[in-house]
Amino acid sequence: MGKEYFVKMGLDTKSLEERKNTIGGSDITTLASGDPERILKLFNQKTNRIERDDLSLVWAVQMGVITEEANLEWTEHFIDLPIIDRQKVFNGKKHPFMRCTVDGVVKGYKNKLAVIDAKFTMGRPKRDEEYKDVIPRLVRYYSPQLHWNAYLIEEETKKKCPYGLLSFIKGGDQPTLHEVKIDPEYQEKLINVAKWFMGCVEMDIEPTDIPTAEAPIPQEDKVPVDMQADPKWKAFAEQYIQTLGANEIFKDAEAKIKKLVPRNASEAFGHGIAVKVAKNNAKRISLCNN
Repeated sequence: MGKEYFVKMGLDTKSLEERKNTIGGSDITTLASGDPERILKLFNQKTNRIERDDLSLVWAVQMGVITEEANLEWTEHFIDLPIIDRQKVFNGKKHPFMRCTVDGVVKGYKNKLAVIDAKFTMGRPKRDEEYKDVIPRLVRYYSPQLHWNAYLIEEETKKKCPYGLLSFIKGGDQPTLHEVKIDPEYQEKLINVAKWFMGCVEMDIEPTDIPTAEAPIPQEDKVPVDMQADPKWKAFAEQYIQTLGANEIFKDAEAKIKKLVPRNASEAFGHGIAVKVAKNNAKRISLCNN
């Protein structure tokens, strides 16, 4: 049996073809990474220059497939909420290039819908990374996929889906659940990046000047950072300290000039500056030749 066992658990030929003309959850994760090499590879796959990677014998991927159902069943039991629409495909209506296959949708999570994704990871840290930082990094990495899927769920169901959930199996540990709040502004940013990329695909132009779409970092994941060793930080910090007093003098002069503007003036000018007065009495100072 060998490889055939793993191949049959993957996507069928029809699904693979449909993916070529659309942007799915894994695709948007690639685009959001801003990695030129990964994005070019995706472009070459979408334009039929190369085939998609054969993941049938990639162990970490297959472990994700094999453990997915157990992961969701375990999570459903412990959150005591139904996980519906498992492996359901959502297609974009406003943007036909949008597509996703969700692992499931949690009904009634904080009285709303939440998209859930089941993941498997060995939990190995990167260089100079501590074990405790692995899962927060992975949550940020998969955040674009959750935002993408949540948008499509809302579009089809006409119900709010303000939460994304990642259920991680790390090595042999039991699943742990991690919440991501869905940011509508970030969803729009992702859609714009996808539009740009699909424009490249349709015009058959290799993607360059890649727009950024980094996932927002939750406040609880932010940490103090020592910038002592950064030379650019040092240069700007010194400049800031040196001009700080000048900035305060500038603001004081600006306030006093605005107070001198006569009440009946639509504009006051002299000695190289002009103050324009708006209908709401707001005043704006600019340089002039008078």
